[in-house]
Amino acid sequence: MLNVAFFATGICLYSQEPTKPQIIHLTGRTVTEMNEPVPYVHILMVNKGLAGASDLQGNFNFPAEVNDTIIFRAIGFKYLTYIVRDTFSVKYPFIPIQLFQDTIQLRELVIKPWQGNYERFKQAFLAYELPRTDLDRAIKNLNMMDLKAMLINAPATPTMAFRNTMKTYNDRLYWAGQLPPVNITNPLAWAQFFKALKNGDFKKK
Repeated sequence: MLNVAFFATGICLYSQEPTKPQIIHLTGRTVTEMNEPVPYVHILMVNKGLAGASDLQGNFNFPAEVNDTIIFRAIGFKYLTYIVRDTFSVKYPFIPIQLFQDTIQLRELVIKPWQGNYERFKQAFLAYELPRTDLDRAIKNLNMMDLKAMLINAPATPTMAFRNTMKTYNDRLYWAGQLPPVNITNPLAWAQFFKALKNGDFKKK
């Protein structure tokens, strides 16, 4: 017969206070291989889900914790991954971030000759007129604004009318038995008021 003896040993657990994360204030500049500033570089903190950007001169300034992974990305440059380490001897270290140009492969562009004879090409080229002055550009922009105003003032479509009707019906059900909100700060309500005032809806008939 096999006798098995179990011995209980006491284990003492000591609670330890959680260590505070070491925060480092990073200051630097994004530059090219020739030490020229690269403006508006996207700065992504991967482990925190935060993002920022350098300014027009490439300067950046933000706090980070040790072991944070930071990615610097800019159009036309290879992205650079930087991991924050606790090897800085100063509280506000300056870090120059050097970005290298990236080669972008464009899609093939096929240039075909004019479909027709030279005379037709000449007529089409001479008939095309570019806006020569700021006034011409302003007139063209005003035409676009007139079209936009016509679109805004156009009558509502059946779908939009149905949505507005259902919204009004739901609002009445939601505020049933209590006072509805005051539209004193609602810009749409003010716009409707001035429109009704201009149309003479408040005049006595």
